[in-house]
Amino acid sequence: MNHVKYISRYEIDQLDMIKIILDPKAKGNYKTKTIILFQRKGVFGGKWEVIAFGITAEKKYLRLKNKTNYRLFKYFKMKLYTDNFANLTIQSVCGEKWEFTRVLSGLFEYIFLQLRESIKNYNNKLKIILESIQWVLTVPAIWNEQAKEIMRRSFYQAHLLIKKNSPNLIFCYEPEVAVLDFFQEKRNQLNEFKKKNILVIDAGGGTIDITLIEPVIENNKITEFKILMIPKGGDFGSTYIDQQFIEFFQSLLNFNENQFNLLKKNCAVGYINILNNWEKEKLSFKMDKSTEEDEYYIGIPRSVVKYLNTNYTGMKMKNMIKQFNEKNPNSKFSKIGWDNEEDRLIINGDRIKHFFKTPINKFKEYLLNEKEKSTIFDLTDVVFFTGGLSYSDYFVNSMKKFFGSQYHYYVSAYSDKSILHGALLFGFDPTIVTERISPYTYGAKFMVQYKPNRDAKNRIKPVTRNNQYMELVEIFQPFVFIGEKIKLNDPIKNSCWPIQSDQKRIKTIVLRTNKEKWDTKITAVYPDSPNVTQISSFDIIIPSSQLPLIERKFETSFNFATTEFTINCKYLPNPTISEELILKYNENQKKNL
Repeated sequence: MNHVKYISRYEIDQLDMIKIILDPKAKGNYKTKTIILFQRKGVFGGKWEVIAFGITAEKKYLRLKNKTNYRLFKYFKMKLYTDNFANLTIQSVCGEKWEFTRVLSGLFEYIFLQLRESIKNYNNKLKIILESIQWVLTVPAIWNEQAKEIMRRSFYQAHLLIKKNSPNLIFCYEPEVAVLDFFQEKRNQLNEFKKKNILVIDAGGGTIDITLIEPVIENNKITEFKILMIPKGGDFGSTYIDQQFIEFFQSLLNFNENQFNLLKKNCAVGYINILNNWEKEKLSFKMDKSTEEDEYYIGIPRSVVKYLNTNYTGMKMKNMIKQFNEKNPNSKFSKIGWDNEEDRLIINGDRIKHFFKTPINKFKEYLLNEKEKSTIFDLTDVVFFTGGLSYSDYFVNSMKKFFGSQYHYYVSAYSDKSILHGALLFGFDPTIVTERISPYTYGAKFMVQYKPNRDAKNRIKPVTRNNQYMELVEIFQPFVFIGEKIKLNDPIKNSCWPIQSDQKRIKTIVLRTNKEKWDTKITAVYPDSPNVTQISSFDIIIPSSQLPLIERKFETSFNFATTEFTINCKYLPNPTISEELILKYNENQKKNL
């Protein structure tokens, strides 16, 4: 059995690697904001190209006097956390809508250009051969197959893949690779985790995901990971804590929506710096009760202070804060202060604690609901925190208090970096995850013999096969049910045959539903039943043959255990005729076998 080759972070960092700095303003962080700046090159109607990413993109855009030939798109990643992918668009800050894949492919193209430039600076004799690059994209565990398909399509549109179905691009789930990196660091103490299940809480900017992982350990080595639950979560991330602060700041200034938007527009760089200063204080906030009296200082740039003094008569920051405190004499929170020498807002810990409470309580309610429905907490031995919010002591300690003392707790020391290192390890061995739980019931549309005790008469489709009359119905034929284990090396196989001797193709429509297991002998689910969704389809072009129909057998093998669903079509009279493809969401694929 294979096992992961463990090397330390230091050893990884000492590898002959070329580091690409996509966002110089991120100041050494491995993560940055998902913000893209496009510029139209040439005269009107010219090509739009990405010129900056992250904080660099935002600051560059805000300093532009003429923004006519520029488009800025912000926080687009959360757009893929949806079930509605029809005509998916994203709106720029100026209100113009673009196709989502257009924006995403622009980003991937920009990354490739930065890679090419970095390699050139490293060694101008090196050449990039696309077929020799293994791309690994990290995604949240709760993203569905449609989101990953859009990522792959955008990658292909950016000309980074020779074929859309190329194995040169693989996806990995962020919680899984974070644990992979964690075990790499604990490689000398792996036996301590033997027969222990790990609940991963990936608390990022937009979402918080939970995943239960069983590491299989033999001779102090990880041989495989088994995923014991359907990854779950929701929009409880740190951006919702930020929103609490933003709403407070607006109320402090006593600004209506229009006034606040004018402030953000006229003091754009200053406003961004306020949020960056808030971010530092947010992550330094502790949970201990004694810290509720502690003071936290949020710098307000001079440009913002000057704007308020100039445009709002008598509305100096000091006066605004005084009015706010006087308007709220019975507030349960400590009064707001102002450091006139350093231009800093002074907020006590009790108010910051309140900013955290809304999204954290929302997440706790979600967990309580999950606890009633499943046994994942009974199966848990270790709770592991990762993601940007895991840097917050308040969040981690709040969750420890919620879960109780029966678990062992670990926190990723370098959350953003651990995702990068874990993805590197996963890229070398994507077979490390050998088992998952099916998030849906998957199957295909099949033509089967009509059964009076199961099927309605109005669904009968009469067919004549070799001069023999048959009554068939179209049903949802399940391959795997929701909640069932699906194994990496155990694909689900199904067989089919042509109905007519002159039939040119067999069309397979892949379906899914959230319906739980049913007895297919007495109960039928149909392709048009409620909550049944078509996720893909493909045509098998039938080879010319004089063989009897019964011998013209096709075998389809579905693999649902990988991070992308794959299917292999094989013509059994000639097994060398086969094709493997990655299912594309709602996209018909035609294969000549």
